[in-house]
Amino acid sequence: PKLPFKPVFIQTDNGLEFQGRFRKILTDLKLKHHYVHKRTPNENALIERTLRTDEEEFFFRMKQIPEHYDELRTMFAEWLYRYNYKRIHLGINLKTPYEVVANVLGD
Repeated sequence: PKLPFKPVFIQTDNGLEFQGRFRKILTDLKLKHHYVHKRTPNENALIERTLRTDEEEFFFRMKQIPEHYDELRTMFAEWLYRYNYKRIHLGINLKTPYEVVANVLGD
């Protein structure tokens, strides 16, 4: 599924993995690249929480390790779809994250 909005920028930490090829992809997509300031963990708090949820609810609960990376990528994409488009969340009044974003954007 596509995002219900067009991103304007991508925010990352200052890791080396966000250079070279990654930068070219952003240029091709006409996206700006914003970096988190060093030693300011609160700037990245939401993404850090998201990564923790991914670990706790997907990776740590895997019953078996897939043999191929493509299989893992497919499994993770399916989990993300359920999490964002199908699963209701108590913290957002029994709505899905997609519903909340679509409501904010007026879709």
